[in-house]
Amino acid sequence: MKTNISFKTKLHKTNTSDKTLLNKFLLLTLLCLGVQTTLQAQEVYYTKPSWFFGVAGATNYSFYRGSTHQLNSNITPPVTFHNGEGAGLYLAPLVEFHKPDMRLGFMFQAGYDSRKGSFDQKMTACNCPADLSTDLSYITVEPSIRFAPFKSNFYLYGGPRLAFNLDKAFKYSLATNTAYPDPEATTDVRGDFDAINKTIISMQIGAGFDIPLSSQYHKTQFILSPFINFQPYFGQHPRSTETWSVTALRVGMALKFGKGNAI
Repeated sequence: MKTNISFKTKLHKTNTSDKTLLNKFLLLTLLCLGVQTTLQAQEVYYTKPSWFFGVAGATNYSFYRGSTHQLNSNITPPVTFHNGEGAGLYLAPLVEFHKPDMRLGFMFQAGYDSRKGSFDQKMTACNCPADLSTDLSYITVEPSIRFAPFKSNFYLYGGPRLAFNLDKAFKYSLATNTAYPDPEATTDVRGDFDAINKTIISMQIGAGFDIPLSSQYHKTQFILSPFINFQPYFGQHPRSTETWSVTALRVGMALKFGKGNAI
């Protein structure tokens, strides 16, 4: 008696299983390709912005030159104060316009501008130290022409400065002769300068460098821009009397953002 063994059923099952695995693999491959295509389609490239908005913050290093004596109609110290210096806050919103790969552009800043400082100490006839400090500050308006000489992130700028007086307070201190064994306490007198120019027209020049904080794969692009600004004493006389003038060196940073167009 012969025994016949059939492999048809097993072979049929094996072929069916292979086809199922192949179909699953092809389906998975198609899904992966679809996801990759979708991700690539979502990765949009944007142009560099032309308009920027932001805020600038800096420290004003003020250098006093010339002299001041009569503080107001009620206070006239026995000495004349010459020279001095100080550091104050500068804070302003900003607007910029400059097209990519172009040299010329426009900048505008307007905000709080402190020129506070202290005059050099003086000794009176009685050998008493006298001090004078001020909280001088302005609201400043500064339009500028922006120039990128190498069509790069480095730029120069300059323009007029229109300032409106905000604070004209001072503190005058007179101490007694320190050679005495029991010196009296220092006498402080506070008040406001008179003959203050309410409006000042001067100039300012500076330089800066744009550091991108986001790539052009983002529609909204942020830039950090450290800058330095110099404002000479021309036109910067706080008072209409005497010879007190202010020269300022401003060092700070601007944070600005703009929106590009999809390519």
